[in-house]
Amino acid sequence: QNKIGAVMVVGGGICGMQAALDLANSGFKVYLVEETTSIGGRMAQLDKTFPTNDCSMCIISPKLIEVDKHLNIEILSNSQVESLEGEAGNFTVKVLKKPRYIDIEKCSACGDCLEACPVDLIS
Repeated sequence: QNKIGAVMVVGGGICGMQAALDLANSGFKVYLVEETTSIGGRMAQLDKTFPTNDCSMCIISPKLIEVDKHLNIEILSNSQVESLEGEAGNFTVKVLKKPRYIDIEKCSACGDCLEACPVDLIS
């Protein structure tokens, strides 16, 4: 789909993901900024939702995949907004992207890097 402009969504929780999808499906190039290493927010950490007791991952997993695969969405995880200048429709944002020490383009989430890493952290 042809891009009609660029927007930034700050926060990669369920609401941020849905906003990014809605904007991307409308033709905007979307930069989704998330300060943690992955999108999904609190909902990705829950087992059930209130008040329906639905499975959280059953709801959020399709959204995670849709956001990740969407050609109009660029996910900037492990990043935070440093500064914002300008006005609505004409602004410049400085985003600090923290290092990950892996090539995110080559990562397949196989877990091999965890086994090869010489550093052990207590969780």
